[in-house]
Amino acid sequence: MPMQHHYLYEHRTRLRLADVGLDAALLQAHLQRLWENRPRTPAFWRAPDDDGSTTQRFLRFHGEDGTVSARNYVGQIQLDGHLLHLLPKVFYPGQELPEDNPEDNPRLQAMHAHLFWWLSYAHKLRFPRALATFSALPTTLLEVLILLFAQYTHELLSRIHYQHYQEVSEDLATLRGHLHFGAYTTYFATGRGHRLPCTFDSFQPDNRFNRILKYVTSQLLRLTQQALTQQLLQEIRFQLDEVADQSATLADCDQVQLSPLFDDFRVVLDYCRLFLANNGPLAAHAEEVRVFAILLPSEVIFEEFVEGFVRTHLSDRFHVRSQASDLYLATATPAGATSRPCFQLRHDLLLEPHSALGQLSQGPALIIDTKYKTLPVTAAGSIVPEGVAQADMYQLVSYAFRRGTPNTHLFYPDSLRHPANNAAASLLKYKIQGQLSQLNTRITVTAHRLPVTITNAFMAEEFSSAGMNDWLPEHEDKLTKRLQTLLTVDS
Repeated sequence: MPMQHHYLYEHRTRLRLADVGLDAALLQAHLQRLWENRPRTPAFWRAPDDDGSTTQRFLRFHGEDGTVSARNYVGQIQLDGHLLHLLPKVFYPGQELPEDNPEDNPRLQAMHAHLFWWLSYAHKLRFPRALATFSALPTTLLEVLILLFAQYTHELLSRIHYQHYQEVSEDLATLRGHLHFGAYTTYFATGRGHRLPCTFDSFQPDNRFNRILKYVTSQLLRLTQQALTQQLLQEIRFQLDEVADQSATLADCDQVQLSPLFDDFRVVLDYCRLFLANNGPLAAHAEEVRVFAILLPSEVIFEEFVEGFVRTHLSDRFHVRSQASDLYLATATPAGATSRPCFQLRHDLLLEPHSALGQLSQGPALIIDTKYKTLPVTAAGSIVPEGVAQADMYQLVSYAFRRGTPNTHLFYPDSLRHPANNAAASLLKYKIQGQLSQLNTRITVTAHRLPVTITNAFMAEEFSSAGMNDWLPEHEDKLTKRLQTLLTVDS
């Protein structure tokens, strides 16, 4: 029976379960297991508002009409012949996608190409930008993640192989480690005194980590349909030829201890955790995978993209600090106790201007907070002033007041329906006049809709990977100049 594909945009569309033959209780139980077993590391795989709730937050069930809707995760959920595609709300075209094969849907391919682009800047994934290409034409989020894994691992193994000290026993011509005297006595008595039975520690490629990597690589080879991904995975397997074939589980990953010398391999291990996680694509060892899920928090994807893009393209102007948390908003003095700081501040990005020589300048720092929300706009494309949440304004004002900088920024994504092509219309400044001193204190909070959607990719009847490769440099240049202009004016 062919796979049934269903598409849900975050907070935009609903799926009536009875109409497609999905049992609500079965789906809810499956989602609950996914939630309870969701990856704990790295932090990339968990949403910022993941407060440890015991109830799943992937889908919202609407009991009044028997429908479900997507929350703030994007990805795929496969359950017994049904594949639910959870799609970013910024790509919602105003109508639902037809339920067909994703390989034949150019709009879905364009979405996954965008996710591939955004994830390529994710600092926590440490993806090698030099290898970014859309020639593989990823058709599902799972394919995107397998390609990310294959490219990073292939590039890493081309530079260094992971080897680990293991205890080895061998007969040697010269003494190494410690000698087994009992065995040597036997050798000497039988005329083999030139052989020294030694036990010593040696760097070995056949170790637990490499066995996990080889197993994950082999299993992903049977899942991917992408030619480039298959080639990269085959080459990874070839480089692990000396490693024994052995199945692996998530528990095996927890037993790996990586030394600082091999810190780059932690990313590979995190990918292996993701693929091997309970209900992940490799958790079931059957040939036909019937149940799995790949789910990523949308807010983290957007935040990581903005951070990586700014760090990559504006590092010549700013020293970039992410999640700066060196300040508290207030101090409190309980009765009979000493004062202590309260309400720790955490800026998504703190940009400190520096000179051409890389030294920090005396200019004020800039605070940036990313918000994965679609701002309402007027018919002319301007931001509606009331569209920015009041809580977000309060947050940025407290940041500016405590940090001592007058300029703060809110970064929002644009959307397919309302692209941020007009730079002037895509920003809105809020000015807050201070009244606490005789000084004319003014704080500025500027909301920006960033052009993170390449509308050309959604225009054609067939998605073109060559076109995406052509459009992307121009679009990145446009976004870089937009950021340079709006941030230089304030600095």
